[in-house]
Amino acid sequence: MDKSFLQSKPRWTWLIAFTLLGTLAAVGLSFLVHYLLFSGDSIDPYRRSLAVALVLPVLITAPLLVYIGQTMEELRRVKRERSFSVAYDPSTEVYNGNMFTTLVERRRAATVSEAGRTFGALLIVEAENTRDISIDYGFNWGEKSMRQIASVIRANVRRSDVVGRLSGSEFGVFLPGATVERAQEVGDRIRAAVAEAPFAAHGEEIELSLDIGGVIFEDQIEFRGLMRIASEQLALARQNGPDGFRLSSLNALESNENGESRE
Repeated sequence: MDKSFLQSKPRWTWLIAFTLLGTLAAVGLSFLVHYLLFSGDSIDPYRRSLAVALVLPVLITAPLLVYIGQTMEELRRVKRERSFSVAYDPSTEVYNGNMFTTLVERRRAATVSEAGRTFGALLIVEAENTRDISIDYGFNWGEKSMRQIASVIRANVRRSDVVGRLSGSEFGVFLPGATVERAQEVGDRIRAAVAEAPFAAHGEEIELSLDIGGVIFEDQIEFRGLMRIASEQLALARQNGPDGFRLSSLNALESNENGESRE
């Protein structure tokens, strides 16, 4: 037996019952109006007809239109919420991991230099002490710290740049068309702004710190490859203590296993 049919049957039953009851109510209302208007001889038939033509649409159509309008507005609200949940991280309101991946692929392919080469930078920003904040003060405070970091990141990148949440403590920042200097400037600015922004959990001030690993790329390369290189640089950045920053060039990595890095 088809279970989906059984699940949808109550909805159809409700719809049929609602339609029948609504029709009966409209018919009953029509009879009531006719009875009240035609039960006496004080009003001539022409005026009675005009009254019926005015009263019935108001009594029947107005509530129906209000109901339809409310239903349509509710459907639009649900659609907006669904679209938001599909594309965004609900806590920080930046793109979620899946949408970030999709947008990076689109922007990367669209960023072409005069020489016909795609180029840009991918940064992975890791909140160093968010996990400790969650353990010491509770998960909600850890999420508040991530929301603050996300806000700082958005304030320090261009509209054309892409920001997404990759995991519980990591953000991805894609800078299409960025040079080494531009990527270095953005990373330094984000680290400084996060460190300077006040954050307090239960009244206790906590300095937020970041580790950043990034890669400068040219020409076509899959998102997975960019993430792998940026993750390797992030692992090296963690070894540099608080606020480590490693940025490598993809071309340098191809010619030299150690790559080029900036700290």
